Amino acid sequence: MNKIVSLIAALCLVAGPTLICAQDAGALLDLLVRKKLITDQEAEEVRAELTKESATTSAGKWKLSTPVTELELYGDARLRYEIRSGETDSQDTLQRNLPRYRLRLGLRGILADDWFFGVRLETGTNPRSSNVTFGDDSGGGNGPFAKNSDGIFVGQAYLGYKGFKDITLTVGKMANPMVSTLMVWDPDINPEGLAEQWKHTFTIALGDGTEEPETLAYSKDGAALPRQKKKKAEERALKIEVFANFAQFIYDDANPENPLGPRSTTTANGGRQLIPNADAFLMAWQVGAKFTFPNSLYAQIAPAFYNYTGNGDSFNVHFQGGDPKLSNTASLAQNQTGINSLLVFDLPVEVGWKLGDIPMRLFADFAVNLDGDDRAAAAGHPNKGDQRYAYQVGAAIGQLKKKGDWQLNVFYQRQDQYSVDPNLVDTEIWDTKLNLEGAAATLGYMLSDAVWVQLLYGYAWRADDSLGTGGDGAIGINPLKNFQLFQLDLNVKF
Repeated sequence: MNKIVSLIAALCLVAGPTLICAQDAGALLDLLVRKKLITDQEAEEVRAELTKESATTSAGKWKLSTPVTELELYGDARLRYEIRSGETDSQDTLQRNLPRYRLRLGLRGILADDWFFGVRLETGTNPRSSNVTFGDDSGGGNGPFAKNSDGIFVGQAYLGYKGFKDITLTVGKMANPMVSTLMVWDPDINPEGLAEQWKHTFTIALGDGTEEPETLAYSKDGAALPRQKKKKAEERALKIEVFANFAQFIYDDANPENPLGPRSTTTANGGRQLIPNADAFLMAWQVGAKFTFPNSLYAQIAPAFYNYTGNGDSFNVHFQGGDPKLSNTASLAQNQTGINSLLVFDLPVEVGWKLGDIPMRLFADFAVNLDGDDRAAAAGHPNKGDQRYAYQVGAAIGQLKKKGDWQLNVFYQRQDQYSVDPNLVDTEIWDTKLNLEGAAATLGYMLSDAVWVQLLYGYAWRADDSLGTGGDGAIGINPLKNFQLFQLDLNVKF
């Protein structure tokens, strides 16, 4: 037994006398005690020795406050070369070549009594992108290689509680708790507010699988060996994961909520509109289920509703989205961000399986603005209430998890002018603009367990030629006749 105890200590010393090693060795010591290979006293002696050794090194001098029971440092970085181009109806082209980088560094931990927290710092101030463009801040007397846009900002800051069975409560600036696609939500957005999540898994036994037949085996001299026993059949089961996600996001703060004197009005849309004095909230409601069958087959469906209350300071003018009958400048000047008359039903679905060892996936998303008629009328197009739909359909093959993995995604996507919130859609597909449809493909390859490269190409065109292409992106054209996107990424995760 003394040899076993000494071996554990020696292995930890070889690996490095750190606090992490002491924690990992603790699980092994507990196992040896349960197996009655060592006594409780011997295990405690080894723990004390490991803690003593850890404290003598710089790595062992990290100290966590008493409430912190687990802490994780993580992050990622990306180098990107991107080309965006858009064409007008007169076949004039606007193109931007953008070398960029992104850095995100986070810290998340578990506290005593079922609390957790997270903080993430990142480059970039855009809520839909943490990219920084090389050379975009060299003017203004700062010379080349200036650092005006190379700042670090808070991307996430949240606190949560898991003390109730199957329930997670979160408050702060958090990762999006909703199951969604980039058709409705840019994956880089970290909404602010409250979120309540419930998840429970039911397991239904389906009986034993097919047993493998007995096989014959022979020795080197050709003599028959005893028959090998049948392998015990694996138990087959259906897992049903039922979940519900609710959120109350603070979309925009009104400042002040109660101004002095009468409320102001605006004539920005050609009429007279009273400016609201209430905060804008985005309310999210979602229930769904994931069915996991034997043989790696699964299916997921996650219907959701999104509704808005108030308008805040920045989104109180009604959405118009541009007009092809106006000049480009006048069309761009029309409101591109209004959140009036939005009651969006979203239905993302996904089915996955394995072809041999290769993961396969089909995915789709359908959304409709149930207040599309009112939104179109407020934009000056009362006959365009049918432009309220958005849909996406695609397929993926492969995965990106470890060295040598590859993945190919192909999808088609259309977002009508009055279908979804232009402030939430993906900044890349299609340059945050609506009334576009097109196809895109991505191809990725893992160079190592932590480094991978990815190519993306997308092409889109205007869906309804009588409307503008509402939204505020990098390409200053409204309406767009077509849009092209190329990206080459080098990614690192740590």
